[in-house]
Amino acid sequence: MKQIGYLLYAWIYNLCRFIFPEKKGKIVLWNGHNHGINGNIREICDAYKEMDDVHVYIMIKRDLFRDTMTGRRKNIGGLLADICRFFVIFPYQMATAEKIFFNDNFLPLCYMHTGKASTQFVQLWHGAGVFKRFGLSTETDHKTYEKVRKANSKITHLFVTSQGVKPFYGEAFAVPEDRIYVTGLPVTDIYFDENRKNEKIKSFYDKYPELKEKKILLYAPTFRNTEKENSDILKYFQIEKVHEVLGDDWVILVKFHPKFPGEDLVQNKYCYNMTQYNDITDLYLVSDMLVTDYSSSVVEYVLLEKPIVLFAYDLEEYDRGFYFDYRSVMPGEIAYTEEELLKIISKRWNNIPKRQDFVKFEYDNIDGNACKRILEILG
Repeated sequence: MKQIGYLLYAWIYNLCRFIFPEKKGKIVLWNGHNHGINGNIREICDAYKEMDDVHVYIMIKRDLFRDTMTGRRKNIGGLLADICRFFVIFPYQMATAEKIFFNDNFLPLCYMHTGKASTQFVQLWHGAGVFKRFGLSTETDHKTYEKVRKANSKITHLFVTSQGVKPFYGEAFAVPEDRIYVTGLPVTDIYFDENRKNEKIKSFYDKYPELKEKKILLYAPTFRNTEKENSDILKYFQIEKVHEVLGDDWVILVKFHPKFPGEDLVQNKYCYNMTQYNDITDLYLVSDMLVTDYSSSVVEYVLLEKPIVLFAYDLEEYDRGFYFDYRSVMPGEIAYTEEELLKIISKRWNNIPKRQDFVKFEYDNIDGNACKRILEILG
């Protein structure tokens, strides 16, 4: 069924490409990773909206076919409208765009005839930096590998955070290194802008005033391969025990991966399910400590110089694998059992030497000007 969708999308795009001219100043943004407009896509969107003679069109995958407030499937009228938006209007917008930005794989590209067009196809991957394997580095199905490789062959610009990570992105995307640019990623710019940081913090506490006087632990695990492994996450990270160690001055914000909403999480005055919260950057800024596992959240959070705890209870079984030795490179204290986790949390440990080495490898430019550099390269 997905294959039919890819072919239909590409056919409409190819037809529009043949009929309609490219429109100078037209920017198309595809958020294929999360709800709403956020992350790198939001930063690029805001930058272009400040320019004259630029028109921005946005499409958000996870907001198609489901109500953004309830998560429930739309009624027949809403479904038909979204089918038209995605398979007719969006291919037209792409076909007439000057620049197209993605933050995830977009497999219809495999069948889209871009030819010698001047359109720029820009990949701003949703996860900064590298340590765990991703993309084609983990793909074992030959047909899927070839489909993704062919789609990525249309990418004209892939932006990364450092020379050190560049070859790993080349492998993960099968993109030649002469199309990979070391600029940093727009989503990290906010960490160097005090005014914007304060605005986002204020906005968060306007929504959750009861948390203003609390210390915050952010738990942000990544997804596992099977449904059982995902459902077991909270069996290892037991909210009640963590809260008992932290005390009543703390609250726990849980941000699951979008693929695993964690609907069975019991919420109360000291535990909030923030999986549907639109912008995880807000949660980084207001939190006092991050607990995660193999999530790329550490690559951004490390810039805030706050404690990071890595709860790797299933390290030996984790199916993705890593580009480096997890135990030696990760910028935080590692807990392999619940007992170790509670001990580390109680002491609020913060591994500074490993943090500095990690930042040095992951980032060549730590100045808050990544978005500016990207726009200069794209012209």
